[in-house]
Order: sequence, then structure tokens, then C-alpha cells
Amino acid sequence: MPLTGLIVALGFSFIHLSSKHFKLRLFSVNQFTSFVGGISLAYVFFHLLPTVQSYEHEVMETFHLSSQNASHLIFGSMLMGIVVFYFLELGLKSSRIKLIKTNAHTSGIFWAHIGSYFLYNFIVGLLLSHHLFETSVTALLYLVAIGIHFLTNDWVLRHHFESLYDRYGLNLLVISVLLGWGIGLVIMIPHTYIGLIEAFVAGGLVLNALKDELPACRGNGLTSFMTGLVLYSGLLILL
Repeated sequence: MPLTGLIVALGFSFIHLSSKHFKLRLFSVNQFTSFVGGISLAYVFFHLLPTVQSYEHEVMETFHLSSQNASHLIFGSMLMGIVVFYFLELGLKSSRIKLIKTNAHTSGIFWAHIGSYFLYNFIVGLLLSHHLFETSVTALLYLVAIGIHFLTNDWVLRHHFESLYDRYGLNLLVISVLLGWGIGLVIMIPHTYIGLIEAFVAGGLVLNALKDELPACRGNGLTSFMTGLVLYSGLLILL
């Protein structure tokens, strides 16, 4: 129901707003990001992939495809999400290096990063307006898995841009999820396309987990990663 999607969207906005005040006392940043990486991958493989696979029959009917080709289209959309966000990251990294070498101002890089994260958050909000959570528990699991992923994104952006992020970026990311949810209520998107968009987002989530969270797996980080992976996998399987 839309109300559940709104509550989850508000939860994401609250996570963005409170990220500045979130302090790690018992764990290092390395351990926490590794733990988040484990949760993110568990959520993708034990929830998102089965969810997008469930759209296969609708994709078959909509595009008049065989079962195999419908599956190819779904996972091709997921692959596209990985590719798009990968090349976007490469472009941002290349621009960042060039500007650093020329001692140029960082505002251009900042707005490029915020634009990409704004789009990602907007799509998540759009999906929330059409997402039918089976129970409150599944909604909570979604909020936790995606929410802590947003939290690590906040850390990365604040680490690189500090004042620019706190002044402009934070508010834009808070608004982006709610804006996506609101527009999703107005624009009726066929259920089949929602499944393909969800597969696209899953690809972006996998890439971000590999890019930002898995490289931190050194020493105790590996233990934290496996803890997050095993605990969240077990929780998703049981529920």
C-alpha cells in the first residue's frame, strides 16, 4: 500500500538527515562498511533477485517473449544497472583526477556526484510508490538494507566534500526519495516496467557494494563482512 512506501521513504530521508550525527563507538569505519557490504549482497541475492525473477511471466506476456528470453531481459536490465553506474563512476573519477591536477574548484565534481546519487535515490522512491510489501517485516528489512547503504554513501560524500555536501547535497538527497515517491503516485508505470527498473536498481546496488564496501575487507573487516552476510542471509531465508 502507498502508505507503507511513504513510511519507508520517510525512513530513508531520516537516515540521510541523521547520518551526520551517527557515530561509531564499538566498531571502526572499516568494520562497519564491511558489515554493510555483507548485508547489501545478502539482500540482493536472497530478496531482490527472487523478486525481479518473479516478473518473468509478466515480461513474457508484455513483450511476447519465451521464458528464457524474458529472463534474459530481466537480468540484462540488472547488468545495465551495473554498467551504467560503473561508467558513471569512471567518468566522475576521471573528472576528479583532472581537476585535482589542475587545482580546479571541486564544485563541478560535487554536483556531478550529487546528480548521480539524486537519480539513484529518485528511482528508489519511484519504486517505493509501486512496491507492495507483503508484511511490515519485509518493509523493515528493505529499509535496513537500503538505508545503511545510503548511510555509507553519505559518509563518502561528506568525506570528499564536507561543507558543500552539508549545505546543498544532504537536502537534495533527502528530497530526492520523497520526490520520486510522489511522482510515482501521479505517473502510472506498468507493473512489468517496475520489475525492469527494480532489476536496474539491483545492479547499481551490487556495484556500489563492491566498489565502496567490499574493498574495506581487511583484517577484522573480513569478519564483519561475513557476519553481515551470514546474519542477514539467515534472516531473509527464515522470513
